Amino acid sequence: YERIRDDILNGLLKPGASISTGQIAKDMQVSSMPVRAALTRLEAEGLVVIAPQRGVTVSSISPGELEDVFVVRSRLEGLAIYLACSHMTEADLAELRRLLEGMGRSEKANDIRAWLKGNERFHRLIFRACQNRRLERLLLDLWSQGRRSRVGARNVPGHMKRRNTEHERILKGLEGKDAEPAERLMREHILAAGKEIVE
Repeated sequence: YERIRDDILNGLLKPGASISTGQIAKDMQVSSMPVRAALTRLEAEGLVVIAPQRGVTVSSISPGELEDVFVVRSRLEGLAIYLACSHMTEADLAELRRLLEGMGRSEKANDIRAWLKGNERFHRLIFRACQNRRLERLLLDLWSQGRRSRVGARNVPGHMKRRNTEHERILKGLEGKDAEPAERLMREHILAAGKEIVE
């Protein structure tokens, strides 16, 4: 499950690509049953389409659907950071600072893959700190749906630099426990990133 999911989310399996249950089972040296179970889970997540007589293909996400994901994420991540402001520990803030410094190094090296990993960890730490498990699960699901598009960020000049500047402002809001400005900054950050990626 994890391997197929990662291949889809990281763009190794492109939208519209056929997935052979038998080939995956052979490559992973397992029976076809766990592969079929994994594909059923991936279908429930909207990452593949299973069609009788036609097999399994990687689903596509339209620009309109992707825009919807970013709009919803902007509101929910705004709420998450608002809640996280009162729960952030010094260790959480130090970890966010460390991640931001790493993203700065990734930007300078023009290493989009490392930057994307740091970016996801930065946001996930905030989700966890909101201490609302239902909200965290919703956000993780939205991240899965939009993750394929973030690989496209490599084609947007200056994307990492702009997002790092926004992350710095967001972190300052968290450090100051300024919930309302942090919420606004997070919403603006998600919408700006989404606009660049969708366009």
